Amino acid sequence: MKRVAEVLIACGAVCTLAWASAVGPAQTAANASSGQAVSDSREERLWGEIVTLRSRAPTSQPYEDWFASTLTNKRALAERIRLYLTLYPGGAHRDDAVRLELATLFDIAALSGGDCAPLRERVDRYLTSPPSAAVQHEAAYWKILCDRLAGPNTASQPASTAASPATAAPLEAYREYVRRYPRSRHTPRLATILFEHAARCGERAEMRELVDLMSRAFPNHLTTENLAARLRREDATGKLFWLAFRDADGRNVDTRELAGRPVLIVVWAAYDEAARRCVSEVETLRREHPELAVVGVSLDATRAAMSAATTELGLDWPQFNDELGRANSFARHWGVRRIPRVFAIDRSGRLVGSASQNEWRRLAFVALK
Repeated sequence: MKRVAEVLIACGAVCTLAWASAVGPAQTAANASSGQAVSDSREERLWGEIVTLRSRAPTSQPYEDWFASTLTNKRALAERIRLYLTLYPGGAHRDDAVRLELATLFDIAALSGGDCAPLRERVDRYLTSPPSAAVQHEAAYWKILCDRLAGPNTASQPASTAASPATAAPLEAYREYVRRYPRSRHTPRLATILFEHAARCGERAEMRELVDLMSRAFPNHLTTENLAARLRREDATGKLFWLAFRDADGRNVDTRELAGRPVLIVVWAAYDEAARRCVSEVETLRREHPELAVVGVSLDATRAAMSAATTELGLDWPQFNDELGRANSFARHWGVRRIPRVFAIDRSGRLVGSASQNEWRRLAFVALK
């Protein structure tokens, strides 16, 4: 059966014969006479098989059996996709089928030791004669990722990990991709990887270029909003920075009134254990340094939940909570996607920077100088 699957994947003509045998002469004749409805029915039935295979999760144990079962499933899936594309080259699910085919072939190559020749063959074919812009974008993306199989530690890594920062293809290839295919569905993810690298290297011009590209290609995309906010945060470093709000007790709070004192703005939520640990550590630091002022930005959905947590943790700082949860206006404006995050403001009211987890301590001591 394994050999049959490989032959079917490699030869579209065999797939056509296999499908004709399966439906039988009578049904084939009926299709010719009954028109598009029967054809559509067959196409949807085959696509349903593909969807079922795609969602099938192997559960075999031990690991070796699970690995073999996964590979068998992927090969069967590739067989059915090739059959679909052979029988219905202009089918309703064509572009989705191509996307799934290329991802599946990558998985097979990764799971079977790194031979990506079948994937490269399909990629080259689609790049030479793409049936749609979406297929061209998809093929160009997988052409980049094919090279990963030549590197170390690629075996057994599924396609879902292909674009992670730690295992990304050369950054220059990503840059070329987003410039050439700015409206590809992969561009937001690749732009994020490039942006994060540029941020780590302090390459503000590239960060700005990526935000401009995303603003043109994906003006209403969440990634665009997030990258623009993060650039805004980077641009704010070294400049006057403040937060003004009315707290849960109705008091007006404005950090500009704390001039001459270092200030920490802590973005947190009671439901997050790491955030709870962070605010407790910040409170300890505040007690050790009475001149340090602290303000909280709570992402809890209700002020009641926030108040219960501040009482439990012994926090008496002013807390900003607009009851928007993760969509908190401060968090969205400054691109806070993960908590905790601490903004450190020096005695002159300028932003030293912001950091998450334990990295905030270094910024806090800079602000305290």
